[in-house]
Amino acid sequence: MEAQVDAGRTRSIGLSNFNSRQIARVVKSARIRPANLQVELNVYFQQRELVAFCRALDITVCAYATIGSPGYATFCKAVGGALPER
Repeated sequence: MEAQVDAGRTRSIGLSNFNSRQIARVVKSARIRPANLQVELNVYFQQRELVAFCRALDITVCAYATIGSPGYATFCKAVGGALPER
């Protein structure tokens, strides 16, 4: 991807579904720092530590499944958690 930036085919590099450990590894080894991270982020799955980690590295965060994942209720039942009221 860095070669694509160098060639002028793209302006920035983004990541998707990376955790903080993976992001740190990329930042340490990359010449061009990632500009954005796309992850599942919603009121039920806020990922505050990951968002704070990205903020500290000046990496923006883009959310998907902003109103919750379709399988969230099934997941809650499987792990014995209560489904939050809406």
